Amino acid sequence: MPRYSHRRTGAGRDLAADARALAARAGSPGPADRVRWAPMLPEPTVVEVDPLLLQVLMAWWAPMVAFVWGTLWGSFANVAIWRLPRGMSVVRPGSACPACERPIAWYDNVPILSYLLLRGRCRHCKEPFALRYLVVELLGGVLGFTLYLQFVLRPLVEGGAPGLLAWLLWFVFGLALLIATYTDLDLWLIPDEVVLPVAALGLVVAAVDPGVLGPGIAEAAVAAAAGYLLVAGLRWVYLRYRGIEALGLGDGKLLAMVGAFCGARGLVWTIAAGAIQGLLVAIPLALLGKRVANTDLQEVHGDDPELGEEDPDAGVMGVRVPFGPFLALAAFEYMFLREHIEALWAAFLSP
Repeated sequence: MPRYSHRRTGAGRDLAADARALAARAGSPGPADRVRWAPMLPEPTVVEVDPLLLQVLMAWWAPMVAFVWGTLWGSFANVAIWRLPRGMSVVRPGSACPACERPIAWYDNVPILSYLLLRGRCRHCKEPFALRYLVVELLGGVLGFTLYLQFVLRPLVEGGAPGLLAWLLWFVFGLALLIATYTDLDLWLIPDEVVLPVAALGLVVAAVDPGVLGPGIAEAAVAAAAGYLLVAGLRWVYLRYRGIEALGLGDGKLLAMVGAFCGARGLVWTIAAGAIQGLLVAIPLALLGKRVANTDLQEVHGDDPELGEEDPDAGVMGVRVPFGPFLALAAFEYMFLREHIEALWAAFLSP
């Protein structure tokens, strides 16, 4: 039975070309055939990848499939963003026009393409759909495409095994961040139905196979608990001494999800970078008389005394800002730039 091995021999070698040539030489082997990938180490470790799987994963069209797959889930995210905060099912009924309430046919519900062909309008009543529907579908596609390059294609080019499971898990995490961002911007609400199951998923993966996401179960559990308790503690302090709710518990649950997936370093980055970026965005908008959120907190949640009122004497520092979108932005940064952020972390902690 023929076997194939690939070893990296230097930084200047074209690994992508080698991989494609190797896949081409493999032809159409039987199911028992394997391709061996081994980095150039003192004691090379061999990673076996089925040649047919290798050909599929490294085909030129594979990242495009990942993009299309992401747009489909981006379309689902649009449904979740609208329905979950309102206590509606994300399964039934099917999609309908918000204006005329007529059901949207499947051929008018194809992500991105249908929006462009219909020029963002309902086929029946011609009322426009919000541009957000297109944006969220595009973001879902970009998420699927970028994570595929990061966790599937890059490891293959570097001589490792494809991280298909990691790709799927981080996509679920990113989709949850996307949904939480828009629900918080719209209704100052982060759905438990999104962040809590994903947080539980991260803990299960950390317990079963820590190598997939990074942190082990102990770190993931402590980080998840710390993220939630930090927000809950600040909220209690503000309620106890000022009688107002400074932070919502939804932010704490979002941080619990981040801790479960990203561990302690990811949690610290998300809190710090999220707070800094929130200030950098919210203060200029407040000076221009604009707001981050799409709605007013008082209008959405009524006259809840725990919400308090904005202090006009506090200026821009007294303006209410949803924190969830900035936490999500920082978590996205950690997901995509993890190696660079952890290098900065190591440099910061080094003596």
